[in-house]
Amino acid sequence: MEQVNNEEQISISIDYDEIPDAGSVTYECDSGSDGFGFFTDNGMVKIDEGNNDHKIVEKCFLLGMRSLARETRIVGIHKNLSSSLTGKARLDSFKIFNDAMAKKCGGDANVRYAWYGTARGEIREILCHGFSRLAKVAGNGETYGLGVHFSNSKFSIDSVLSSEVDENGLRHVLLCRLILGKMEVVPAGSKQFHPSSKEFDSGVDNLAAPSRYIMWSCSMNSHILLSYIVSFRLLCFEGSTTVPSSSQLRVSTIIKILSMFLDPPKMAVIAFHYNDFQANRIPWREFTQKVAQLAGRKLFSSILKLHGY
Repeated sequence: MEQVNNEEQISISIDYDEIPDAGSVTYECDSGSDGFGFFTDNGMVKIDEGNNDHKIVEKCFLLGMRSLARETRIVGIHKNLSSSLTGKARLDSFKIFNDAMAKKCGGDANVRYAWYGTARGEIREILCHGFSRLAKVAGNGETYGLGVHFSNSKFSIDSVLSSEVDENGLRHVLLCRLILGKMEVVPAGSKQFHPSSKEFDSGVDNLAAPSRYIMWSCSMNSHILLSYIVSFRLLCFEGSTTVPSSSQLRVSTIIKILSMFLDPPKMAVIAFHYNDFQANRIPWREFTQKVAQLAGRKLFSSILKLHGY
């Protein structure tokens, strides 16, 4: 059981082993018309806010949002009941590969939950056809091999950086179960696209403290099972326009996000440049260039994109 103690974070606890299997059906579902037709038409069911599944997934998501939890409003959580013919086939296949991996690894298939953020259009493709896009830049701006990148269940903020706002002003992230088997470290920037040997089954950025999981193309539709879709709004980013100004962009929020990925020395330099920007000693363009150099252009671009730019 984990507890969040930071004053800027919502105090919630979650046992990640408590996240219910998506195949379980033990509750009443809210199936009303609410604009989520492209989910419900493809086998997903919206679960009621009072349901235990909703509460557990919500807590898991908000815990991983860190200091942005207070700015996050969950609009809906949909569960994959695997009730269609295709859904049942995918679930049965996942179970078969889970059993096979357990035998290969001495009894433990190393199944974990992980987040995946993307645009609404790709979610539609995933619901209809499964995963197909590789080497998408991770939320922190790095690529770890040519595979499908997922964020550790404790770091939903990382996948949120990879999400996109739809026409209704919502963002969506997927919570999936992964059969990871034996993991190997894949360095940032690697062009690896399959296991380095038969000994390994998946990739990870850090064995001791993983934040990123990499599923290779050879297993992305047998070792990944979509469980939930979380739809939400980020209140701190609503109403931003395409005209860059300190008040509209809420630079302090951007710096909060950067602090989740950068070490203290870099953040100290960014804070110095931020003070110059606030005092009108440097213009917005120069400030963003300096931050991009320190944070990496991919990470900084992802955060600006999250803000609507």
